[in-house]
This record gives sequence, C-alpha cells and structure tokens, in this order.
Amino acid sequence: MLLRASSAALGEHADTSAAVGNTVDPNVDHGAVLAAYATAAHHGAADAPSEAAAAVRSAVGVAGWVEAAMTVAAFNGLVRTADASGIPLDEGVVSATAGDRARLGLDEFGGSANSDLSVAPGADPHPARFG
Repeated sequence: MLLRASSAALGEHADTSAAVGNTVDPNVDHGAVLAAYATAAHHGAADAPSEAAAAVRSAVGVAGWVEAAMTVAAFNGLVRTADASGIPLDEGVVSATAGDRARLGLDEFGGSANSDLSVAPGADPHPARFG
C-alpha cells in the first residue's frame, strides 16, 4: 500500500494488481524486466536472479539495477520482519486497505493471521495483545 500512497503523492497512479500475479503496469518503464527480477529474487532457481539481474542492467544500467536490488531487498526484509515478529496491521490500515487486500487476495497470505481483519471502526484491533 506504500506504492499506492507514494504514487498518489506524486500525482501518479500505480496499478497495484501488478504486485500479485502476472500483470505488469504499462505505466512503469521496464516494468516487465523489473517484475521478472523481483520474482526471480523471491522465487527463482539459484541462477534465475543473476540472469534477471543481467536483464535489468541491460535495460536500466548498473545504477538502475542497484536501485531495483535495494527495493527488492527492502520490501523482502520489511515483510519478513513484520511476519516473523507478528506485527499486526493497525485499525487505520485495516480500514484503508480493505478493498485493495480483497482485490489482490492478500488476506490469503499467512501474515494476515497477525491482524484482526474484521475489526469494527473505532474498536481496539488487538485488545488481548495490547490491553
């Protein structure tokens, strides 16, 4: 949801459905090669990330590849840290992201078990943990 917020701040629109599945936002320069790189870094065979990295370097240069690698690493680390520590979504994020989570199927991922996604507005989402 950071992508949606940062894009809106820049007056742009990002198709967040590209974050899950096989679609690529046509408004993202070199989107297909960057998506293939991110996928290879997370799910590829041992040699897949290096092949995908070569394609990124060819498309956007070494500096662009370094930026892509840092972005992949940051998002990978953020998600792993949040899931491993059990950080729940706060009530505002639960409300603000409900439509996007449903559209993208994010509530089906294991990390969603850390959050009470049925919280009523104004309620404490985790009274047992924080009360």
